[in-house]
Amino acid sequence: MKIQSDLLKNDVPSENQIEESDSVKFRLSADADLKVLFLGNSITRHGAKPDIGWYGDHGMAASRAENDYVHRLVSMLERDGKKVSYCVCNLSAWESSWNDELLEKNYRAARDFGADVAVVRLGENAGLLDRADEFIPHYKRLIEYFAVRAEHIVVTDLFWEYEPFDAAVGALAENNGYAFAQIHDLGNLDEMKAIGEFEHAGVAAHPSDKGMNAIAERIYSALKNSIQTE
Repeated sequence: MKIQSDLLKNDVPSENQIEESDSVKFRLSADADLKVLFLGNSITRHGAKPDIGWYGDHGMAASRAENDYVHRLVSMLERDGKKVSYCVCNLSAWESSWNDELLEKNYRAARDFGADVAVVRLGENAGLLDRADEFIPHYKRLIEYFAVRAEHIVVTDLFWEYEPFDAAVGALAENNGYAFAQIHDLGNLDEMKAIGEFEHAGVAAHPSDKGMNAIAERIYSALKNSIQTE
């Protein structure tokens, strides 16, 4: 069983990554022809937390918002001529608790966004050790709750490799017709992490600008393949 050590050592708290009232954020474009929903954790968006040396309000540990994977992926889609509206939803409270009642309570606005594309990029805070199979039904319920009209659903494995979950989410994607983007190999490479850019080891273990761009490229490729195989 392969497990990346950063998954075990991660000490960026799953609590209070985002103010509960601010867990869903939108960028809306008039007459958008593509609506993209990002469902994630700190790698997707983390609010400022000065006590661990993080001052951004975007994907940890990108140097600026436009360099995190959300904004890089949006740029790739816009490069293709798409006019994009998007919603970024930090689900860390649900991810760490597995409390499906929170979906309706805290994140209904993301569901009501009515995305055409849903990108699901989470799991690192879910306490998966020896419990990956237990988590998958909750993960599937999450997708079914949010992707009410999405024509394309892209899921990823973990940035910090944990083989049981990575295999399980890959199988879930295959069995349900979701596109799958493998990223766990990126988290095994120091060059893809922000090592040396932050004093806090947990922050520094998150994707650097290079890692964020690589994640965006993997998701973009999976999405394009999904669209082309329709």
